[in-house]
Amino acid sequence: MADAKPTSKSRVVKPAEAAATGTRIEIRNLTVRAGERPLLAAANCEFPAGEVVLLLGCSGVGKSVLLKILAGLVDDAHAGIQHSGDIAFIAADGNRRGVSDASHPVAVVFQNFALLDELSPVQNVQIALDHAQSRHRDARSRASELLAVLQVPTDRATAVLSGGQQQRLAIARAIAPNSDIVLYDEPTSGLDARTAQQVADLILETQQRYRRTSILVTHDYETLSRIADRIILLDHTNLSLVELPKAEWSHLPAALGTPPRAATDVIPHSKTSRLRQASLTFLTRSGILVEEVLLLPFSLLPLWRSWRWGLRYTLYYMRLVAGPSACIYIAVAGMILGYVAQDFVFRYLPFRQFTEPLLTENLLNATGFSLFRFLVPILSTILIAARSGAAVSADVGSKVYGNQLDAMKTIGMNPVRALRTPILYAFLLGTPFLALLSYSVAALTAAFAFLISHQNLGIAFWDAHFHKELVQPASILYRGSAWLIAKLVFCGLGVAMISWRCGVAPKLSGAEISQGVTRTILWATLFVLFVHFVFSLFEFRAVV
Repeated sequence: MADAKPTSKSRVVKPAEAAATGTRIEIRNLTVRAGERPLLAAANCEFPAGEVVLLLGCSGVGKSVLLKILAGLVDDAHAGIQHSGDIAFIAADGNRRGVSDASHPVAVVFQNFALLDELSPVQNVQIALDHAQSRHRDARSRASELLAVLQVPTDRATAVLSGGQQQRLAIARAIAPNSDIVLYDEPTSGLDARTAQQVADLILETQQRYRRTSILVTHDYETLSRIADRIILLDHTNLSLVELPKAEWSHLPAALGTPPRAATDVIPHSKTSRLRQASLTFLTRSGILVEEVLLLPFSLLPLWRSWRWGLRYTLYYMRLVAGPSACIYIAVAGMILGYVAQDFVFRYLPFRQFTEPLLTENLLNATGFSLFRFLVPILSTILIAARSGAAVSADVGSKVYGNQLDAMKTIGMNPVRALRTPILYAFLLGTPFLALLSYSVAALTAAFAFLISHQNLGIAFWDAHFHKELVQPASILYRGSAWLIAKLVFCGLGVAMISWRCGVAPKLSGAEISQGVTRTILWATLFVLFVHFVFSLFEFRAVV
């Protein structure tokens, strides 16, 4: 982040010296537990409006957990965290709202920035403006102006921005929708002293320009205390939140005290408690899965706050599910299947020289029927489950690991609607498209294989008998199309739900993203095979 530029050396007016603006945060009787470990016990605290407040504490005492609670990113079952008490956001006009009020999300600048790499820098800010409570008529223009003020380049991809540029972009996205509260999670973590000073200057300059209630969760008090109006300590000995008088700021190491012991040293978990927790987790996930299946029709409703971004993410996942690489993948599979099915049926025919002239027409009928009704559908949906399901699971898993889903929540987006619904549409449309592509290639390859060994009969003979069992009088659809479409729709929606569920599960490392992809391939493939098995019990009884 060496490119973050320091502000002017002239004296600047700190927020507390100006008229207080922003929103006051009032915490009453807040109790927080992480598993069996208490973090806060009936804590009380107040964050004044329009000030920069440092939230300090030793590593592992729950500073980031408190930040997520304030941002509304933790529910009662999130990662084993339970909390109770009252948190109120009180505006200058006296209006009170709670953490769960999604109409006024709290902005967060995440430690890893949580930028959406698939979007440009301007679009990262524009998406926040388009989901804000008060819409902006020209969101793109406002986003460009804000990025110019914060010196964020707009002529390159988000992923290639330097660390300092990404941090300024994250700050721009946080303040763009006029959120009255901005939370910073370890803004100077891992930086050298000079760069940390530059980041502190950037935060102070942003605060002076846009005047928000800003809370900095950090352990770097040496760098950030100079821009703070107040310091609040998360006291792990008394499980409370304590404001430190300014006279004690020079003795912060002593105020922080001895770091707490690891959670495993405080309360060991017995084998029985671990088993009980695993059982509860299984039951919870099973209940969520059943609920999602029952609400699947409702999940398909495009209830997007912004249609621009709903359609954009639908196209984004369509490219993941059925983009050029998927088309090539499926087409090659269809080509191999078509050639093998047509060539082998004649090549390994018993007593070929006697039986082939008698059975040619029947063999062509059987080949066309089998390719269309079950060979291509089974192969294509298995490959879609493995390839497209894995791609979507990896994409969602990386967003979980990189906090992008949490970032979406803080700008007013609902990830379930913003991402899962487009994923459902992508598989709902992409699965039949890829299966049709695979069959078309398989049929062409079968025709080629037949003509190699039966040049004298010609393509018209092949076409008449290959499609004989499929063509219906006065209909453009092949016989059995309804069964085929039903199978593909079931498979597509099932793979979509499995990909989403495996991807959205908590991810604490890159290895867990890989595990999610592996689980997606396993369960999606098994699901597809099960669907085809169940359909086969009823479908071919209807075949005359």
